[in-house]
Formats: sequence, structure tokens, C-alpha cells
Amino acid sequence: MDYGDDPTLELDLIASIEHKLSLGLLTGFVIQGLVPYGSTPSQARHKLMLKAAFSGIPVVKVGRGAPMGFSDPHEFQIAATNLTATKARFLLMACLLKFGSLPAAKDPDNPASVELDAIRKAVAAYQAVFDTH
Repeated sequence: MDYGDDPTLELDLIASIEHKLSLGLLTGFVIQGLVPYGSTPSQARHKLMLKAAFSGIPVVKVGRGAPMGFSDPHEFQIAATNLTATKARFLLMACLLKFGSLPAAKDPDNPASVELDAIRKAVAAYQAVFDTH
């Protein structure tokens, strides 16, 4: 990870997002953030995870290693409170099968407000499942 908040420097994550989108399959990300809040320590990577969500890829946040904490809620990311990354991954797969991908914005770098509302609604459906497990 590079210092700063420029997402263009995060080539590995950009490539991973583009690869997932090119497959045309159900896919998502589980990110292990800081304990206990699940926050991403890099602003650049956080911005790319938002772009992934705006592209139709659900993003789940967990605290690294210890499931005793909680993940801060975010309107475009799913908070996996008290789950390990492995458990969150299984629950994400189940949600993908139940709900499908998030609605993708035509321009993920600049989504329209109606697109943002649709993504918020889809993330809320995922979040409701994660809140009960």
C-alpha cells in the first residue's frame, strides 16, 4: 500500500475489481479492516471499495482476526459485526445467491443520485441478513 489517498496507485486492487467485473459472475469482497471497527486503514483502498460497490460488487467489512468487535455501518458497505472473514464470506455467498449483485451505476466514478438510492436499498437488504447472523 502506498501512502496518500490516490486510488490510481492501488494497481492490485484495481486489477482485482476489473477481473471480477470481467467474469460476469456473482462476486464480492470481504475486507479485513482494523480491529474492532473493520475500517480500512487506506483512504485510497476505501475509495476503490466504494467504486466496487458502485460497479455492482457487494463489499463486506470485518475486523481483522478477532470477531469480538463490530464493524462500523456504511451506506454502501455491509458491516459484518462479530463475524470472522471466513464466516462473512459464506454469508456473502448466500446473499449473492438470494439477492444477486448490487445494481451497477452507469458511471461508477460518478453515480447518479437515483443509482445511489438503488445501491443503498440493495446494501440494506444484505445488511439485514448480516444483522441476524
